[in-house]
Amino acid sequence: MKKILLALAVTFITQPAFAQGRGEMPPGATDSPGSSGSIEGEPGCSSPGSEGMPDTDANYLKLVSQAAKSGLKSQLYIGSLIDLGMHYNRVGKYAQACNTLTKALTIVDSGALKPTPIAKRVPDKIIEHQGNGTVSAEVVHQPLPYEETLEALFPPLVESEIATNKFAIAEIHIKRQIKLATANSVSGKINLMSAYGQYANLLKKMKRQREAAIYQKKADDINATFKGL
Repeated sequence: MKKILLALAVTFITQPAFAQGRGEMPPGATDSPGSSGSIEGEPGCSSPGSEGMPDTDANYLKLVSQAAKSGLKSQLYIGSLIDLGMHYNRVGKYAQACNTLTKALTIVDSGALKPTPIAKRVPDKIIEHQGNGTVSAEVVHQPLPYEETLEALFPPLVESEIATNKFAIAEIHIKRQIKLATANSVSGKINLMSAYGQYANLLKKMKRQREAAIYQKKADDINATFKGL
């Protein structure tokens, strides 16, 4: 029986982007949420830094300074702040993380990025290609700069807020995160599971055990729907 190889190539209609700690931006790098070092047409997401890059304040602050040249309301600058905040979380500097990530959220909420109306969203489309006994699939994705930026921003922001005992504002942001994930049918399921789990953790710290159990069950129920390969 002929073996069929399925190759999945992800192609974006436009580009996402966040600083991934790559130092200088390579040719074709984009100014959008996902990765300051991502190549145009390549999926980008926030990361703990590239291999070989020291996880130090100085490196991330340098990336923020470089991104600022694109404009203080640019997606590249917002993404660099998110990566800096994630770095601060990793090294336990939660107050700095909270301040940095709050700054990023303030920029987004000031109108730097606009929500994509539901009516204008285009579902991901899979285009199959066959030839030489190989089947490949191309996923065409419509980037959602506002939504994807907040998806990357809220989890580390809430983490820093919980760590600094800012429970009330953390709850507000988790509720925004849940609402955002519910509206996103593509990656929303995983993001919603994460948000529910994070909310359960917050509720436990707020001594709201009954509610915590409810949201933990919501997270567990979603997790149970994922099937192993």
